[in-house]
Amino acid sequence: MLETKEIIEKKFNRETHRIIGEYQLQHYGRFLEKYHENISSFKKNLRSLHTVHAKPISIKLEPKEDVALLKLVHSDNKLLSRILVSLSSICNEVNLLTAEADKLFNVFIYYGEIEGDNTFEELSKLFDYLQKTQFFVDRSQQVINLMLCQLSAILGKGLSNGSHATSFPELMEKLSELLVSIITLDLVLDSATIKDHWCMYRRAVRSMSHNPSQFNLKHESIRALDKKLIEVEAELLSGHIVQRTMDKCLDESLIVAVKNSNLSNEMMLYIQQIVTELEKDDENIGFTKIWLQANALFVLHHTLYGNMNKKLLKRILDINKKISACTVCGNNMWYPEKFLLKHIPSISKQIDVKVVISSRMTQISQRSQNINKETHALCIQACYWFIEVERIVKDDMSRYKVKQLHETCNMFVDGIKILKRISEFIKWVTNLHADNGRPMTKSVLLALCKLVEVLKCFQFIFHRNILPLSYVILLISQHLNHKALDKLVFIKKSFTQEKNYKEQQLDVLSALVVAEHALKGPITAERILIAKLALSASGLDNDNLADVRSVICRLELISNLVNLFDKLSNCSFLYWHQVLFPMYFSKLVEDKANLIKCYMVLAALGDCMEEDVNVKETTEKTIKTNLLGPLNQMVETNLRLQTHLHLKLPPSNPFQNLMPNSFKKLFPLLFGDSYINVKQEVEHYLSTMFYNLTTVVLHDWRTYGEMRRLAVLQYDLNTVEDNLPVQTLEQGLDVLEIMRNINVFVSKYLYNLNNQVFVEEWSNNKHLNTINISHVANSIRTHGIGIMNTTVNFTYQFLQNKFFIFSQFMFDEHIKSRLLKDLRFFSENKKELNQYYPYSRAEKFNFGIRKLGLNENGLSYLDQFRKLITQIGNAMGYVRLIRSGGKRCVADATCFLPDLKGVEDFNKLIDDVDCSDLTKRAANALKRDINNLVDNFEEATEYFKLLINVFAPITRDPQNIHLKNFYMIVPPLTINFIEHSLTSKDRLNKKNREGAAFTDDGFAMGLAYIIELLDQGSQLNSIHWFQSVKAKQLGNRKELERQKLQSSKEDVKLQQTLSLTEKRIAAIETEFQLLYYSFSSARIFFQT
Repeated sequence: MLETKEIIEKKFNRETHRIIGEYQLQHYGRFLEKYHENISSFKKNLRSLHTVHAKPISIKLEPKEDVALLKLVHSDNKLLSRILVSLSSICNEVNLLTAEADKLFNVFIYYGEIEGDNTFEELSKLFDYLQKTQFFVDRSQQVINLMLCQLSAILGKGLSNGSHATSFPELMEKLSELLVSIITLDLVLDSATIKDHWCMYRRAVRSMSHNPSQFNLKHESIRALDKKLIEVEAELLSGHIVQRTMDKCLDESLIVAVKNSNLSNEMMLYIQQIVTELEKDDENIGFTKIWLQANALFVLHHTLYGNMNKKLLKRILDINKKISACTVCGNNMWYPEKFLLKHIPSISKQIDVKVVISSRMTQISQRSQNINKETHALCIQACYWFIEVERIVKDDMSRYKVKQLHETCNMFVDGIKILKRISEFIKWVTNLHADNGRPMTKSVLLALCKLVEVLKCFQFIFHRNILPLSYVILLISQHLNHKALDKLVFIKKSFTQEKNYKEQQLDVLSALVVAEHALKGPITAERILIAKLALSASGLDNDNLADVRSVICRLELISNLVNLFDKLSNCSFLYWHQVLFPMYFSKLVEDKANLIKCYMVLAALGDCMEEDVNVKETTEKTIKTNLLGPLNQMVETNLRLQTHLHLKLPPSNPFQNLMPNSFKKLFPLLFGDSYINVKQEVEHYLSTMFYNLTTVVLHDWRTYGEMRRLAVLQYDLNTVEDNLPVQTLEQGLDVLEIMRNINVFVSKYLYNLNNQVFVEEWSNNKHLNTINISHVANSIRTHGIGIMNTTVNFTYQFLQNKFFIFSQFMFDEHIKSRLLKDLRFFSENKKELNQYYPYSRAEKFNFGIRKLGLNENGLSYLDQFRKLITQIGNAMGYVRLIRSGGKRCVADATCFLPDLKGVEDFNKLIDDVDCSDLTKRAANALKRDINNLVDNFEEATEYFKLLINVFAPITRDPQNIHLKNFYMIVPPLTINFIEHSLTSKDRLNKKNREGAAFTDDGFAMGLAYIIELLDQGSQLNSIHWFQSVKAKQLGNRKELERQKLQSSKEDVKLQQTLSLTEKRIAAIETEFQLLYYSFSSARIFFQT
């Protein structure tokens, strides 16, 4: 059979389209594979995929299509197409109006909350929105009238299903949605702030009319403005928007059509249907919305028809009593009894306002008492849902079965229900407390904040897993779509099995075909609406369509899942309840809870910033005062307690005084256009505190260093290194200060030969300052090694002055004559004395000098001479300390050199290497520094030899012959020193410790230095003074033993005297031994 040209062309086009389609699909598949590879590589480079501080990329699952409405509702049944086009257009118009109303609500609820400089200017801006609102109300009234006309006409055609259910529930739902928007608008505009400002604005406009030329305006313009203000006030600010809208439905042209149709029965059936739904399932996702619609439609029905179903009214009142109130927008509460009494005054007998208010107050009290139990139950359900989401995300979605899709779909619906319960519960409690002026207890406040945390956790968990969940949602949507199509096909088959079609059956099939055609495409809101309207227009009873409607409603819910999560987890209503959060933050720190919780609350407050940027400033102030301040103090206190565990601290219960958690997981949170970083704020506080306190109290540097290290180990807080100069690290007195005031230093400090430490002689403080090798090493590291030579030069100048005084003392006639007398005595009797200088002669010398007189401090000439020698010895001890500190400093620096012996090889390597000039200069600088360190370390300067060599020629000069007998004054000097040492040590145990000391090796140091300078070491050895002292002490002990043998034990006073004498002899003997050891050690330093 030959085919016509048209058929051949159609086959050719079909084949061409198939080939092009296959090519495009392959091309699209390659694009997706490449995209997947790029995303996978990008994910690997991310440090953390899921952090609170980063907003995930928004994925909108709402499909868009550019298909005309006429094409979607196309059918062979022209009447059906016209009906569906008309009804769909009306429903779309309602959607646009409700969306516009939501935008207007935000303008009015925030008016007066945001502080402005000029009330008139703010109201002038608001006037523009009021005019838009006026247009919105007019348009809404027209749409409602049109909707009622269309319903009346359709029902008049006999297209109703004739069952006990409403024929067009979609249209009734849209009508009630628009009524609820108008009710909300009336409630929002009934604001005292707006009305007060409006009155002020009107008075200002009227005052302008008396002198319009002053404002460069015409009188007609001001009159026109005043007239418009009166019009807006009458229509919008009088609180009668709802009433005026319903009165508009009573126009003569409309009321006749409405009353002559079956619309009254249709509306009543829908109200009964949704009331039954409310009574059966109080956990319905749209429960509050349906409840508002039931009340609004009941009032509209009464307005249109005047009659009232008392049974239905009682059912509605029972539900109203159960809920009592709800939040419609922001902090605006809607009370059903006020609404019904305002629009249906005749039911005042059925509603006792006092009883309703009392019941509401009781309900608030009961829910406040049980809030902890309810919060706990909601948290458990939420945690279970979070676990389920994490489990689903980890599953292999490519092998999903139908059962798993059903379970996942039910899981999503359960999550929406939990989210709705939490959101409405928080709004209900907070707004009712605020609206009725009831104080909120601390337990209620904390429970609400916990629910806010859970609320934002839903949003966070959902958006964190948005990529895999998007895929699951698409799978579920496809499955539900396929399921709805199967059920439609099954219904169609039941009608096509009959051979003879009736006209009514053809209409039903046409409607089912339109519904099927609407579902065979992307799942858009418009296609779902057309499918639902087509099912309603089919005229089939509810029993046949219940399953299909249920699947389509579930499909609509799943396709709008992302928007639902965002809407229900939005916490912008907290804008009016910011006073809750100071207490929450304080409690968070007090309980040492996980600080990650506050991130959820801050995310909730971030929702409020979209309307008022001042929220950011207020929140930041609250965080600093109630969170960061106490947290900083707590962390600092805990670090201090752990650092000072060696002290006897009061006992602490570790179960009550818990330590704050680690800050490791606290990421920065995006709050507005900046980040809030709790970890960084605490680090900044600790860094500032460590730096400031270390600079104030230098000797506490080690304590703050330990606290800094403990902060890293325990809290993961990385504080900034203070990088203070090295002199702040256990420095004590600075070398420069000592050098400039060396005369004061040697007189105020006492030297200890063994430990190389200087101890302050006396201070009014509770502690004495000390100078040791580490202090000097740190000072040298600060000021450089060159300061050592400068210090020795200053010491040389100091010694010059002291030796001048020394020479004057030795030149004194009293001293010189006594020394010559003792020298002559020893020379004449040294054989009889066995070469021992007599102890008694030294004592006589010491006592005789005292007779020459005392100064104002009670010191003899010999005491002053002893102090002079001590100061000279302290100066020499300081030189020794400087030398040791320099070696310590160089040793610390050379510790970074692995091998000191390999420096020469390193130098050769630097010389031989071939590199750029800049590198050579840097290498030579390093070479010079290393060689300098090694030279100073290995060849330290002998400062003692320098100081001996510089003074020896002068002191040994024949012109200073008066110094040649100095060795003869050593015995009385040592006795004087021993007496002074014993007196100083005795004062250590007394209350007045002025003049107390436990060490003073400066005398031995100075004596050894002078003996070496005068080259009188052999002469001092020739008098055997320390052997003479030993012999004297031995004689004293023998005499004491003899007295003990001769004395009676019954003579208590004599025994006490002998005991004290024994202690005195032992103390003198010990002190002489210490002096001898120190003097002998010091002489080794100065041997040349």
